[in-house]
Amino acid sequence: MPMYDEKYELEDDTAFTTDAYSTTEVNFGVTNPNVGRAGKFGMHVVVTTLFAGAASGIIFWVMHGAATAPTTKSVGRFMPVADLVAGFHFYVPGPHTLLQYCRAWYDLVSEAATAGKVTVWLGPNEDGAL
Repeated sequence: MPMYDEKYELEDDTAFTTDAYSTTEVNFGVTNPNVGRAGKFGMHVVVTTLFAGAASGIIFWVMHGAATAPTTKSVGRFMPVADLVAGFHFYVPGPHTLLQYCRAWYDLVSEAATAGKVTVWLGPNEDGAL
């Protein structure tokens, strides 16, 4: 698994079986932190346990806002269930105008999963994640 800064961690081997927000959020400390302005900051997802029961896939969203518990969807990436196997690492590019608070939203497309876990963090894509 790639190295990452724990202060930007959103999930650590966490299971979800229906639409859900990440269990934690990141507070960058200022309203406009400018962490995404170079286009190299986003959300990493590593599948730690195979997803089962989902027929099509999951949209992984980067959510951000000026207040805690943000609900504004900024960038999302659909991953088909065939790719959601243990060890798969992918990247969701963040917005260029990322605001102070950031978390993830997992949108299971039209069904619920019976298993599956992920580790999720924010950071630059320096290790070639898909």
